[in-house]
Amino acid sequence: MKKMSTTQTETIGVGRTVSKQLEMEKPALEKGGMNVVTSKANLDFAVEDAAVTNATQESLKHQLADITKLVEAKMHRAYVVTSGTVDMMMAAVEKNSESAKVFQRLRSKIRQAGDQTAAEPLPVPVQEATK
Repeated sequence: MKKMSTTQTETIGVGRTVSKQLEMEKPALEKGGMNVVTSKANLDFAVEDAAVTNATQESLKHQLADITKLVEAKMHRAYVVTSGTVDMMMAAVEKNSESAKVFQRLRSKIRQAGDQTAAEPLPVPVQEATK
């Protein structure tokens, strides 16, 4: 599909203007052999179909923006609850216990917003050979 050189609003506006012009110039156009009724019906359908579809798209854009904010809020809440739960789990089994170590590994997987990458392993120091 080729890109148009007019905006969607302009396309709809021009289409509606042409439709009005068809009506106003109907006698002259029919005299020249144009079937104005059929042409106007085809034009009006295409323009109004595009207008309705465009309005639906705009509505969906607004809905998407709203739901995105809701998702972000709920994800933050899930992060806070998950983080707090792991903290309570570690405290319940004593911070230095083997179970707490497992919970600490879970804790290290919890990420703040924006950090969607897997944790990279820490570098292992290279031991120099003693002479």
